[in-house]
Amino acid sequence: MFAGLKKSAILTCIASVVIFASFTFVDKNISTKENIYISDSDSVWDIYEKLGKIKINRVNTSIEGVSIEKGRNLVLTGISTKKNGKGKTSPQSPYFKCISCHNTKKEFDDLSDISAQKRLDYAEKNDLPYLQGTSFYGIINRVTFYNDDYQKKYGHIPIIKASNTDIRQAIQLCATQCAQGRALEDWEIESVLAYFWSLELKIKDLKLNISDKTKIETAINNNKNNSEAIHLIDAKFWDKSPAHFAEERAYKAMDKSSLENVVRFKNGKLIYDRSCLYCHKNQRFSFFNLDHSTFSFVNLMFRTKKAGMGSIHKITRHGTWPLAGNRAYMPLYPLEKLSEDQLDDLRIYIENMSKGNNLIANSR
Repeated sequence: MFAGLKKSAILTCIASVVIFASFTFVDKNISTKENIYISDSDSVWDIYEKLGKIKINRVNTSIEGVSIEKGRNLVLTGISTKKNGKGKTSPQSPYFKCISCHNTKKEFDDLSDISAQKRLDYAEKNDLPYLQGTSFYGIINRVTFYNDDYQKKYGHIPIIKASNTDIRQAIQLCATQCAQGRALEDWEIESVLAYFWSLELKIKDLKLNISDKTKIETAINNNKNNSEAIHLIDAKFWDKSPAHFAEERAYKAMDKSSLENVVRFKNGKLIYDRSCLYCHKNQRFSFFNLDHSTFSFVNLMFRTKKAGMGSIHKITRHGTWPLAGNRAYMPLYPLEKLSEDQLDDLRIYIENMSKGNNLIANSR
């Protein structure tokens, strides 16, 4: 009897150990769930999706012929291989390319501070042109396009109104109106969009500190406070490109202290070199040539004093209309791309150079 009891007790003990072990094993699996950590190379959209935000501006890859490389070629050169990969497309425009007005690299060190001067300082530091349009870098992270005064002034035009919330319409508007070229086919638009996705924002672009990253990681791993984490990311960059227009100013003589300001002269030179000459040197994207000759500066000051279409005060704020037989034109500068102070700096540089006063050389 005792032997039987002993055997039964042993079996009961073994069963208890097995059951306990099985529960311990399940518990261990639950407690060792792998956490997600943010790295600088993560895309902003990937992190947004982990927080539950719905991705927009997706590429329609079901359309035949779509590729990043074709989109890159269209943006940089205006020509790509055809849909079937055989031969070249016709030029998108005989007058402009996308890069006539847009950079493809980041334009600010801090994407939450997009002042015109910060943009110019970054352009100098990183050897970028200073252009009227917003960079394509991070464009698929934006939710609206042709914003603010573009809508106020031109929003009655259907394609411009539609472009405010539709990136494909914005691409087509750039192609047909801004570039004065042919309409893009659907596979070309999707290819351009695919290229834009290769320029999406990365976590490293947002300048997140350790505390920011920890809050976002905790939200993702606990599926809690996700909206707060999304707002934290939202605050690190602009999801639109603000655009506010200004009227031209009448010509009037500048005070001596402003004209002799070396810092403002240098700033004006930056604008002239990185903006004016980008399009006008050797008539790259323009039929009006500019260079560093005294004639160029004298000519600009003559036009400015005359206050006609060639005045830097007018042409920067209103641009020009396409001419008959030559549809190339000059786009206007919103205040976010050329502030009033910067326009004065440009004037200070041009006026001094028209008189042979190189303040940089004179200050050495």
